[in-house]
Amino acid sequence: MINLHKYPFVRFLMPYGLGIWLANNFKGLLSEPFGYGIVGVGLFVLIGMQLKLHSYPLRWLFGAILSIILVVAGVLNVQLQQPSRNATHLIHDQVPSSFYKARLIEPAIKGEKTTKLLLKLQSTVDSNGQIIKDGLILAYIKNDDNAVFPEYGDMVLFRKTPISPEAPLNPDQFDYKLYLERKGVYHQIFLKESEWWIVGRGYRNPVFFLAYNLRNKLLHAIQENGLSGDEFHVASAILLGYDDHLPSYLRKGYTAAGAMHVLCVSGLHVGIIFLIFSFLLGFLKQSRFQQILKTVLLLIVIWFYALITGLSPSVLRATIMISFVLFGQLFKRNGFIINSLAASAFVLLWVDPSTLFNIGFQLSYSAVLGIVLLQKPIYHWLFVKNYVLDKIWGITSVAIAAQLATMPFVLHYFNQFPSYFMLSNLFLVPLSFFVIVSGMALLLTSFLPFIPQFLGWVTYGLIFVMNHLILSIEALPHAVISELYISWLEVVLLVLLISSVLMMVTLSARKWTIPAMLLAALLLTSFTWRNIKSHQQSRLMIYGLNRQTAIDLIKGRDHVLIADSSIIADAFSLSYNLEKHWVHSGLNTKPVWFERNATVQHTFFDKKGPLISFNGKILALWDRYNQNQFLYSRQMKVDYVLINGNTSECLNEVRRYFDFQILILDLSVPDWHAEKWEQSAKDASVEMYDIRKKGAFMVVF
Repeated sequence: MINLHKYPFVRFLMPYGLGIWLANNFKGLLSEPFGYGIVGVGLFVLIGMQLKLHSYPLRWLFGAILSIILVVAGVLNVQLQQPSRNATHLIHDQVPSSFYKARLIEPAIKGEKTTKLLLKLQSTVDSNGQIIKDGLILAYIKNDDNAVFPEYGDMVLFRKTPISPEAPLNPDQFDYKLYLERKGVYHQIFLKESEWWIVGRGYRNPVFFLAYNLRNKLLHAIQENGLSGDEFHVASAILLGYDDHLPSYLRKGYTAAGAMHVLCVSGLHVGIIFLIFSFLLGFLKQSRFQQILKTVLLLIVIWFYALITGLSPSVLRATIMISFVLFGQLFKRNGFIINSLAASAFVLLWVDPSTLFNIGFQLSYSAVLGIVLLQKPIYHWLFVKNYVLDKIWGITSVAIAAQLATMPFVLHYFNQFPSYFMLSNLFLVPLSFFVIVSGMALLLTSFLPFIPQFLGWVTYGLIFVMNHLILSIEALPHAVISELYISWLEVVLLVLLISSVLMMVTLSARKWTIPAMLLAALLLTSFTWRNIKSHQQSRLMIYGLNRQTAIDLIKGRDHVLIADSSIIADAFSLSYNLEKHWVHSGLNTKPVWFERNATVQHTFFDKKGPLISFNGKILALWDRYNQNQFLYSRQMKVDYVLINGNTSECLNEVRRYFDFQILILDLSVPDWHAEKWEQSAKDASVEMYDIRKKGAFMVVF
């Protein structure tokens, strides 16, 4: 069992992380003067206790006060970084300006149709002149063969008003708005060629400028020495963390095989670089001076590697993590690695509290912590005499430890589990080691003749084998167990259960049996309750899809989607907008579907042309194709009327044929038509539900 008294940064990290979580989930939780007061008084009391009191029985009080201070510090740090505190931030602008001037703070990323720019606003220009402004803007520029795109540090002038990203309209949909806000981006913009200009060069951070230039030169060196196509893209991702052009099918394949960590430059890659140079500098261990020199040289190497990868967040995490571990080894602190991990996490969260909610942060730290705590106990489950088999088991034990530690988070976020992760890691971890060795050797010798070409050929061959192995594993039956979901409560229970079982098995300690059984019972109860609820669910959903109509009739774990074939054919839209909600609700992600104009007699609903009867409620579809079907009928009593498509505003016509409770507009109605419908409904005192403003329409039965 971990004794937290030996790991002070673990004890600091937990309350501080709690404070960050509280601040993000309860806005305006603490007034700043009151928060500063708590911190000030708390520190005063702690100093007094240290100077005057040395009572061992009161040591808990010291810890309790320090924990409260750290919780409050977490809350305050989040609140202090809110843009609302910045008077010049763009979020305060109510009136659009004529022009906006911004600086490119990262290299542009060119896609198939658009180029993505991250801009830092410098000023706005209107009739009152130039006004200093602040804020990050994510800009998308339409690609043009003749366009000259800005470089890092360039100043860009544009005349279109940035807008706030839209909040998700459907339940459980990925919250892109929140994702950007946690990166400090509160506005985005789409620009045509005629709407923007490069107007000079602004400040360029010399460290980042050097990093980006180095990375570009090294990418060019990789390409010049025989790597192209998929192999070049994978080499760029593995060696330099540049995965912007990695094909989606390869990304999907590595994910399905449980080997995405191989492609993302992270702790694995920084760790391999560290091990290689630690071995090369192994002779520096005789004296204290040599040990310090070795530590300094290793720090220079890993930070230089972070530099050439563009100082990406995943690399910075790993580099800071290993830097703390190196300091721990230098000072010969027994068991310092756990404290070093906590210290590195604390530093990252102090600089940017929103990092706590970054999936990469959660996965990387849980994986490393899993390897540190679980790998040795798992490795000792088997004693293997054969040297080769022992090494294979060693690699397998690392994969099992990392997968066990990250599994709860993977199930929660990605709703799937790679069945063959042990098989893939058995081959890919050694292969990736040799790819990094040969690739780094290529980069270091790129200025020489012949040698880099040979190393390029070796690297190409290794990556070729890796890619084919990945695609072969992905093609195996049941390579991915999908449509899995666990809630945050179940994540916590599963983490505690895994820990208890491992303690019970590893230490042969019977005292862990009862906690393990209790946690398993609680987890099973949660699963059973959710399963019962999913069988009892019954609801009508009208989703918010761009320019489309999608109606979902849900009964138990069965559901029917009424939509056009274009929606069913758009796998990306279904996955992005709806699939997570279906998985969370225990529904099939490939539902039965019918066209909007179909006539259907189903086991739990009837549809006759534009009329849908479900659970005693009637929904009428009103669009330019269906409205003629009602022209000669008498007024019908229905519950809801759904306006969709490019239908002219004619509320009186709708009321002539329907006696209804709620008028619904979906996203297939153009914005300018929707405004007219809204005004007519307001004038006639008709209840209206606009999905583009309120999100998906839902009736629970």
